[in-house]
Amino acid sequence: MGEKKLQDNIIKDVVEKIDVFKYLSIQDILSAIYAELKQQTLRYSYRAFSRDLGFGETNYLHLICTHRRQLSPRSAQQVVSHLGLHGDRRMWFLSLVEHNGARDTAQRTAGIKKAFEVRQKSIQNELTRDEMEFFGKWYHPVVRELVGSTEFSPDPRWIAAHLRPRITAEQAKQSLELLLRLGYVEMDENNQIRPSYSLIRVPEGANHLSIHKYHQEMLQLSERSLSEIDAEERDLSALTVVLGSEHVAQVKQMLRDVRKKIIALSEQQTDDMQVYQMNMQLFPVTGRSK
Repeated sequence: MGEKKLQDNIIKDVVEKIDVFKYLSIQDILSAIYAELKQQTLRYSYRAFSRDLGFGETNYLHLICTHRRQLSPRSAQQVVSHLGLHGDRRMWFLSLVEHNGARDTAQRTAGIKKAFEVRQKSIQNELTRDEMEFFGKWYHPVVRELVGSTEFSPDPRWIAAHLRPRITAEQAKQSLELLLRLGYVEMDENNQIRPSYSLIRVPEGANHLSIHKYHQEMLQLSERSLSEIDAEERDLSALTVVLGSEHVAQVKQMLRDVRKKIIALSEQQTDDMQVYQMNMQLFPVTGRSK
């Protein structure tokens, strides 16, 4: 019993030193913990790891860490207890279990939303929390771009009425206040709001999560456009092709070049300017899974 308690304390000491918020999957968190334990005890094995987390001397944790099995919510509760995860760290792990093990888009969305909220709450720095908030709602970048239009009005009701899909006047007000705090828009000498030249900052310590949440928000917006935006106003296309690794690098460069050209076009002011969202995705749909 004394030896078991000693091993439990060693595991909890190791876990305490690991920044679980760096990882977006429980497989990566568990792999990082295992690697540290293995470094301390060369003969430490996945069977021992499974035993120490309450699963007996099996290869269960090896299957989890190599993405061949998903950790169930019930087993996750057992794992966080053995690891000594508490508070926000515990909620972070459990929300990732929900996200990683989701069977459909709604579950994945709920999981990453919960993880985002847990991480935002855990950050003490107000600036970093604001930076996370900017990526966490689809309409913040849209309002920022809308400020640059010639007809822009800072009236929250005007802003709310000009966004598609609609947001509330209160959301518009909070968005404008957020952009001012971040310096993404500014007040000029005439007390008018105008765009600033500040670069968009990815929040330190939450960069992967913030980018993940941003793309998730924009993909949901794209899905809504299929039924809510007339075909004449949008352009959605998809292409399934076979590419080699060299071709992928070339396609990525082509997309970068296209983005630069589109940005250059957006800087040419006309009388009928609107804010558009353009998403570009390239990902493999065959090959060996993680």
